Amino acid sequence: MEIKSAQRLYIFLGLIFLANTALLVTVSISGGGSLKGYEFVMFGISIMAFCNAYIYPQFKDNDERSKRIKEKGMFFSYFFILGYSIIIMGLFQFKVIHIDGYQTICLVASLIIMTVFLSFVVLSKRY
Repeated sequence: MEIKSAQRLYIFLGLIFLANTALLVTVSISGGGSLKGYEFVMFGISIMAFCNAYIYPQFKDNDERSKRIKEKGMFFSYFFILGYSIIIMGLFQFKVIHIDGYQTICLVASLIIMTVFLSFVVLSKRY
């Protein structure tokens, strides 16, 4: 697959997921008044698709540079995920947020997805 067509495919998929997220948020808010949780995951997947569109030319060859970006990206993401977990635990402890278990898992999953792929984008610019 050519680079431009793969990037267009990722952008198209990102737009589809983003439109689906907007639809789900609209339906959730108008129907029940609060978000259900899966909207976070859909938004995270749309961010992942846009990031893949950007980093596809660098990761296509799977050379030493792309392996280093993936390695460093996962390393930095670990600490951000640890920070998210500590912040979310603190917010629950002091009763700042009131969400159920499913919403919490969806929120954490979407943060993990976004953190990993955004760190790949930042590191691909750096290296």
